[in-house]
Amino acid sequence: MNIMKNLVLGLLLGPVAVASSLANTRITVEITNNTSNALEMTNISSEIPMPPDFSLSAYEVAAKTTQELYFVHDRRFTYPAAGWQPTLRKIKPIELVLSYQMSNFNFGCQMQTHFEAPIGFGALESSYRPNWKSRVAYTGNGEYTCRSEIFRKMLEPPFNYSVRLIVE
Repeated sequence: MNIMKNLVLGLLLGPVAVASSLANTRITVEITNNTSNALEMTNISSEIPMPPDFSLSAYEVAAKTTQELYFVHDRRFTYPAAGWQPTLRKIKPIELVLSYQMSNFNFGCQMQTHFEAPIGFGALESSYRPNWKSRVAYTGNGEYTCRSEIFRKMLEPPFNYSVRLIVE
């Protein structure tokens, strides 16, 4: 009798265990410095813990160069599959803030990117409704500007995406 209960429970809960899986949402930040001065990172704000020996100077972007940074966030998604779908898992939003400055000039640039995947309910089944945002704020005398754009994104879990930060 106990074996029969375990078998039935395994058959009922098996698809839930398979369909729900830990995934890494990867954010790639491409920083393009089109100025003749180096950009120094002044702050990074993310849920990812930074090691004790973490140094912001390692993320300096030299003049007239492009540098890529990678940030990986663990999330537990429900993956789409053929046939019956279990209830979709709610996903915690991801926010990343990077701040840069030019030490010889009165210029600072802050980029904020935000990702969320709320669950939308459709006629036949629910699905994730991913939403990516990026914005910048900058200070200075108007000699330099910065802007950001999301230029690559996955429409299915784990919803990896890329943001371009351009300083000119």
